[in-house]
Amino acid sequence: MQFEVKVRKLVDNDKPLKAVCSVTMDGMFAVHNVRVIKTDKGTFIGMPFEFYKDKDRNEQRGDVFHPISSEARKAMEEAVIAAYEAKVNA
Repeated sequence: MQFEVKVRKLVDNDKPLKAVCSVTMDGMFAVHNVRVIKTDKGTFIGMPFEFYKDKDRNEQRGDVFHPISSEARKAMEEAVIAAYEAKVNA
């Protein structure tokens, strides 16, 4: 699978969120609001999410999009982090 990543927003502060990206997969599907998060444990991506209320009316958060396999997640994560690092170092 081929990933085209556009870093839409860089965040320069002391919080974990570092960037917001859009990812196009194989030129056929686009996913927006993929977040680059950097903590003491490393850098990883967060998928787009939405809030909803469960049957007890408690607010929950659920991913709108997510890779099915760990291999797909790793490939997407590597592409997004590489694009983020290239943008930061440009």
